Parts: sequence; C-alpha cells; structure tokens
Amino acid sequence: MEITTLESLGMNKTEAKVYLALLELGEVQAGQISKKSGVNRTSTYDSLERLISKGLVKYVIQSNKKVFGADKPNKIVEQLKEQERIAKQILPELNNLFKESKKDEESEIYKGRKGIRSILFEIVKYKEYIAFGSKGKFLEIMKHDFEIFQKRKKKLKIKARVILRESDRTSESVKVAYSDFKFVPDEYGSPTTTFVYGNNIAIIVWLSEPIATVIKSKEVAESYSHYFELLWKLAKP
Repeated sequence: MEITTLESLGMNKTEAKVYLALLELGEVQAGQISKKSGVNRTSTYDSLERLISKGLVKYVIQSNKKVFGADKPNKIVEQLKEQERIAKQILPELNNLFKESKKDEESEIYKGRKGIRSILFEIVKYKEYIAFGSKGKFLEIMKHDFEIFQKRKKKLKIKARVILRESDRTSESVKVAYSDFKFVPDEYGSPTTTFVYGNNIAIIVWLSEPIATVIKSKEVAESYSHYFELLWKLAKP
C-alpha cells in the first residue's frame, strides 16, 4: 500500500509508515517498529502516541515495557464515519457563521442626493458618529437635506464630532450643525467627507452629483476611528 493513500485518510507520512510497519509486525516494541518503518525512535514514539489518540493503535505493559499493536483496520472507516456524522451535525452552525461573516464585511455604492440622503437616515440610527473632511460642500450640495439631518440629530440627541478646515470655522454649516467641531489647517482639507458610525464607514465625494462608498467592517471602522482620534487631539477647538 502506498503511504499517500493513508495520508489522504488523515495520517501524516511518519504515522503512515509506523502504522503499516505495525500491521506487518503484530505486537512489538517501539524499537522494532522504528527499524521496520525507517522512522527514528523519537518520531516513532510521537507517531505511536498520535495513533493511540486516534484509536488506531493500542498497547499493553509486558515486563515493564510497552508492547504496541495495531487495532483493526476497519477502525479507520469507523472514524471517518464518525467524523462525517460530526461534520453533518455542526454544518448548519458553520453555514450560519459563514453567512454572518459575509454580512460583517461588505461595501455599497450610492449616487446622487437621494443616495446620500439614505446614508444620512442610517447615520441617525446610531447614538454617535465622527466625521472629517468636506471643505464645506455638505451644506452646499445637500441643502434642505442637510438641515433635516441636523434637526434629527438634535431631536435624537446624537453625539457628533466633526473635523473641518480652519477656513470653515465661520461657515454657515458650522453655525447650524448640531455637532462638536475642531479645525485643522486648510492644506489638510479634502473634497470628501468621511463618516464613521458603528461598524460603517461612508466616504462621500462631493461632486455636482455626489457619490459615496459605504464599507461595513468592524476592523476598518476601528482603523478610521483611531485615525480620527489622532486628528482630534491635534486639531484646534
């Protein structure tokens, strides 16, 4: 029998060599198994221990020495059937975890004011959010939707921290927005606004027809949050 056949059934190469040697030798000590299999004594003992844990090898003590013997080969089939039974039993749970992991990380594209409005509706479902960027384009492009967004935030007492350019300090959007603001030098401004809310990141590009990418990822959201906190410490009130 080829070693690779037993490897395909879950044994590694040394385990397969030791097991085949033991089938031929019958009940023997480890030294004889090592000699027959061509596996060094230490690796032979290690392989025997693993084969014992798999239920494929047993031993008895004779004259204070271990004598090893292979169990019936049909044990391999029995083990495979048991593994199949366990696999079928846990398969529904594994499938659920797989579906959840797919849901945990995804991205979507939104276009136009209606698309951005739907993002704003999602943001106000959270108790707080952070944001940075925009160059004052938010109010200019979203207009009435911007005002509705601010009123909802105030009514729901949503905590918002926003970082803008220094030149936006006196802008109308800062005056009417229900947010805590800090400011950075103008060269760090951006034509985009990045919102982080829950495990979501919305990156909005303020074109005449705005476009946004929303990424749902806990890891990415945490990364953006850490970046924001660094900026928040450096920014001026």
